[in-house]
Amino acid sequence: MNKKAISILAVILLAICLISGGCSVPSDKRVDIKNWKDLLSLSPEKSQSLPLNGVDKGVKPEENPEAGQELIEVKLYFVGPDGKSLVMEERSIGKTESMARNTVQELIKGPAENENLSAIPEGTRLRDINLKPDGLCIVDLSSQAQQVSSAKQEELMVYAIANTLGQFPTVKDVTFMIDGQRVDTIAGFLDLSNSIKPK
Repeated sequence: MNKKAISILAVILLAICLISGGCSVPSDKRVDIKNWKDLLSLSPEKSQSLPLNGVDKGVKPEENPEAGQELIEVKLYFVGPDGKSLVMEERSIGKTESMARNTVQELIKGPAENENLSAIPEGTRLRDINLKPDGLCIVDLSSQAQQVSSAKQEELMVYAIANTLGQFPTVKDVTFMIDGQRVDTIAGFLDLSNSIKPK
């Protein structure tokens, strides 16, 4: 037999196997699909589109921690209704080895209380966080953090992050980076050449 005949024979055998039930669904797994809603119930996971900062304002953050995961209450600081001071919200999040990182990510998601505002500009991402043995916590944010438009906004953002991290006994001071670069100011208003102590 030549190669062409062998190839044709292999394709025919494969087709026969497929048609004869080689790929059939077991009868106990079959589902009758009568309309499009039946298809939705079969999807393994519903996709959800989120805005750039990863927050869907209609869903409270960390509503669905992993089953059986231990929860811990953390304090997050947001801009209060007056727009001039920080207020604290408590939130339960899953306890992990990277609590500082997860807590700042929860802070970036925004407040659960409608009257409070995020101190962090929309679209800002936490690129990295590093805690040194001496208690210095280095927070690396994306460049969207530079979109604050006043000294007060920059101060509120810096202290929202510093105070949120300051709840952990190992964090003594906080310093900032933008896109991996050490900065003396985030948006040009507040001098960050020295580390910030949580209030």
